[in-house]
Amino acid sequence: MVLFASTGLVESLAFGHLGAFTPLFLRQLHVTNAWVPTWTGILSAIAFIIGLPLLPFWPVLADRYGYKLIIIRSSVIEAMLFAIAGSSWNVWVLALARFLSGFVLGNTGLMMAVQANITPRKRLGMAISIISAGSPTGIAIGPWAGGWIVLHYGIRNLLYLDSLLTLLVILLLSSVLREEPHEIKHAERARDGIKKGFLAIYHTPMVRALFIVTFMMMYGLNMAQPFIPIHIMDVYRMPDVAMKIGKILTLAGAAMALTTPMWGPIGDRLGHTRIWRVGALLGSVALAGQALSGSLLTIGTSAAMQSTAQGCLGALTMTQLALYSPAEQRSSILTLSLAPMQFAWFLGPLTGAFISRIYPMSPFWLGSFSLFLAWIASGIVLKHTEGRGVG
Repeated sequence: MVLFASTGLVESLAFGHLGAFTPLFLRQLHVTNAWVPTWTGILSAIAFIIGLPLLPFWPVLADRYGYKLIIIRSSVIEAMLFAIAGSSWNVWVLALARFLSGFVLGNTGLMMAVQANITPRKRLGMAISIISAGSPTGIAIGPWAGGWIVLHYGIRNLLYLDSLLTLLVILLLSSVLREEPHEIKHAERARDGIKKGFLAIYHTPMVRALFIVTFMMMYGLNMAQPFIPIHIMDVYRMPDVAMKIGKILTLAGAAMALTTPMWGPIGDRLGHTRIWRVGALLGSVALAGQALSGSLLTIGTSAAMQSTAQGCLGALTMTQLALYSPAEQRSSILTLSLAPMQFAWFLGPLTGAFISRIYPMSPFWLGSFSLFLAWIASGIVLKHTEGRGVG
């Protein structure tokens, strides 16, 4: 559990640096101000061009070759892409680095599946929440420290440092991670394994409903997320803007890190779907608040609220999928569970990139509306679970 949380921490820290400082880096790469929002959205989405088609293969390959190898694969690609990003001399090289991120995707579901196989059901919400807290902790630590490094040493050196940290993760996973013995499925073709995973989702109504509502939630959040640094840059036009971006995103990350571990235990006691709905409504209010923000204080407050909601939705989505998935298909479903999230991570920033050219605050308003619709739809899911006595 601690190893997986640490892996998520370093991954989110490094990718958080890319997200936080890409708009500034684009200016260094001579992208005009008018095109910075568009390129920011495109770069946030480009990884999923290859990441989405590859996603179903990772659980099948893990069953065939072992979970450890496929989990470590992500960190190896990460170390490469951060080094390439740091070496970028134009926006196209940076786009290549972001494209390679697509080969990283899929490790979270595999780590959750490994953890779910060795964790008692009554402790599963807590265990997944603690692992999920690794990511927001990285987000909390990363921007403030990254802003200081950018101010004094530049964005390129920050990305090189991220590559070195990821190499340390590779060493930890290689030396510490131990797999439970399992049957190696040499005879099963990848296509058959993927088909089984999708059929398990289709034939499990609760999982199917969770997939749909999860997409709506994450689509709203990710439509707005890449544009927070640009919003800060528009409000604060001073040379130390990198530090301001870092501080605000650190505040948001700290809010997520502090609150994410509590959602699982609260959901265990009060009902996972009920608390999940609270997260959706909170996220909707937070995005509307950012759209109305005209100062760093209000941006920071709304961003912290948004991150709190995101931690809730992420932890409880995975918990519910783990609980409602058939045991023999759990690893496939948990890895495929990233599909609605990744579609949202792909379509959300692209949508934001183009509507922001019409009105800069459009990604926040439309994202808020998507989360509000998800809150309504999740009410239907709640009625279904209450009918089964598991709300």
